Amino acid sequence: LLTYAELVDFLIDKTDPTATLQIAYLRDVLYALRKKANAHLGLEQLSVDSPVYFSIKELYLHFKQANEQQLDFGKTKGTLYGAFDNFLVRFQSMYNDKRYDFLLRPQKRTKSEHLEDLLRDFVGLGEEKRQVTVIDLSPIPSDVRPMVSSQIARLAYEFNYWNPKRREFPILLVCEEAHQYLPKEGDPALAATRKAMERIAKEGRKYGVALCVISQRPTELSETVLAQCSNYLCLRISNPDDQAYVRGLMPEGEADMAETLASLSRGEVLAVGDATPLPTRFQVDVPNPPPASADVPLSESWRTGPDDLDVADIVNHWWQQKR
Repeated sequence: LLTYAELVDFLIDKTDPTATLQIAYLRDVLYALRKKANAHLGLEQLSVDSPVYFSIKELYLHFKQANEQQLDFGKTKGTLYGAFDNFLVRFQSMYNDKRYDFLLRPQKRTKSEHLEDLLRDFVGLGEEKRQVTVIDLSPIPSDVRPMVSSQIARLAYEFNYWNPKRREFPILLVCEEAHQYLPKEGDPALAATRKAMERIAKEGRKYGVALCVISQRPTELSETVLAQCSNYLCLRISNPDDQAYVRGLMPEGEADMAETLASLSRGEVLAVGDATPLPTRFQVDVPNPPPASADVPLSESWRTGPDDLDVADIVNHWWQQKR
């Protein structure tokens, strides 16, 4: 499902002297592999970005063969001989890292025909119907988290863009800790994610795709996304800059309500926007069971905690990448 641009960001170090050559070769090989693996589907409009399966291992082998190609029984080196040394080292390093297995070593859904099952699970239409799908990005390496976030946003948008019954099947994409992958302009690594999310914010309403961004740092979020939000639910905010930002969202005459942001108790919310005629302060219901998000009681744990730990077990969890 990765687009050509996403694969470039993932596989190629753009500071490499041969990066331009790698990018051009990747495009040619990627198109050829997508076309070869899906010839039986009879797709006339197949492109380098088509959401069809291809073998990432074959991609590696194409680069390896081009990098080692010799002609005339070894007397002449191929035009790309040695050009992909750094690419192959980078690829092999990620391929041997278990954290990247979900991208480089898929265990199931290894055909284009499996896209339907993936999308069914994604939107809650699998064997067991669900209203909510939770995607945990915490185990994913930080360097590919933006790419995965971009892909999730793109899947949500594209699903309903091509869905004839989009009006009867709206999708709400909820982004927790949104400041980590939806910041203001500046970080090139997050450009694709920001673009995908901003497209939903600006155009999603036409296709039944809505966006809910959750962050403790509203001033660090994309201004384009925040400007498209119809409603704001504000919990306790102590940062003066964030308070000033929320104050700017309120109608004249009600801006004084922003002064209460620093004094809100846990679970208390200040609502502003189309859903309420006036800024409204209310208490939300406590979830049952409560989430495991309470702060660690430092002083109590230091006082009553264990005298020793099984460090070998901790090391083993680290090695196995299992928590």
